[in-house]
Amino acid sequence: MKAIGYNSYGDIDKLQILEVESPKPKRHEVAVKVSAISINPVDLKKMRGGFKPITSIKKFPIITACDFSGEIVEIGNDVGAFKVGDKVFGMQDILFTGSAAEKITISQKYISLAPNNFELSDSAAIPQVGNTSLLALRNIASLRKGHKLLINGASGGVGTFALQMAKIYEADITAVTSDRNIEWIKNEFDIENIIDYTKTDITDTSDKYDIIFDANGNLSFPKISNSLSTNGIYVTTKFNIYNNIDTAKQFFKRKKSRTVLSGRTSTSNLDMFRMWMEDGKLKPVIEKTYSFDQ
Repeated sequence: MKAIGYNSYGDIDKLQILEVESPKPKRHEVAVKVSAISINPVDLKKMRGGFKPITSIKKFPIITACDFSGEIVEIGNDVGAFKVGDKVFGMQDILFTGSAAEKITISQKYISLAPNNFELSDSAAIPQVGNTSLLALRNIASLRKGHKLLINGASGGVGTFALQMAKIYEADITAVTSDRNIEWIKNEFDIENIIDYTKTDITDTSDKYDIIFDANGNLSFPKISNSLSTNGIYVTTKFNIYNNIDTAKQFFKRKKSRTVLSGRTSTSNLDMFRMWMEDGKLKPVIEKTYSFDQ
C-alpha cells in the first residue's frame, strides 16, 4: 500500500511516497482506511530529528503524521466498542507510528466515532491540537469559569482550539495575534479582547491574568510573569529550562511555569471533542487541503 514518509531526517523535501506492507490489526486494534490526516508542528519536529534520541530505535522508513480520520475496515477479536463501517477519528503515537497511509492499525483506546455534522475529513484536524489545549488548560492550569486567560498565538492551530475551549469553560479571554487576524478572530470566535502583538508589548502591561497560555511558545516566563496574578500559571508549548525553573522571586509570589507536552489522546477526550462539535461549540480550523499526491 502507499504511505507518505521519509527515509532520513531532514526538511519537507525528504517526504516521499512509500510502498509499505498493509498492516493487520492485533486483538485490541482496528484497521482504518484513512480518509484524511493533518500535519502539526510536532510532525515536522520529528521529521527534522527533534526526537532522534528516542525515535532512533525505529528503523526507516518512517510514516509521517499522527492525526487521522477514516472508516474501520477490520477489527481485532477483542474489540467491542467499534464495528466495521464505523467512521472514526483519532491519533497515532507521535513518536513511533504514523497516520499518512492508505490503511493504519490502532488500538481502540485512541479513536472515537467521528461527529455526524461535519465532513469526515474535518475531524482529522482535531486530535493533536485538541489534546494539547485540553492538557494545557484543563489538566495543567485547571481552567474555571471567570478565570482571566491570555492566549498567545490565538490564530494558530492550538490557539484557535484553545479559544473555543475557553469559551466553553466561560473564561474571561484575551487573545494575542497580529493585526491581519484580529477581525477574523472577532468574527469567527466572537472574541472582543484582542491584543495586536505588533503594536503592544504584552510583557509590559498592568493587566494581570490567572492563566497565560503560550500556544506559540515564544514568550519568556521571567518577563511574562509580571502579567500573572499572584497565584497565576504560565503554560507553554515549548520546553525551555529557564521557563521551568522558578526563580526565588517568582517562587515567593507563587507564580508557576509549566510546559505542556502533548502525549497521546484518549477515547474519552475524543468523545468530548465530538460532543462539542455536534453541539456547535467547536469547529476545526483548516487553512488548506491537499490531495495525497500533492
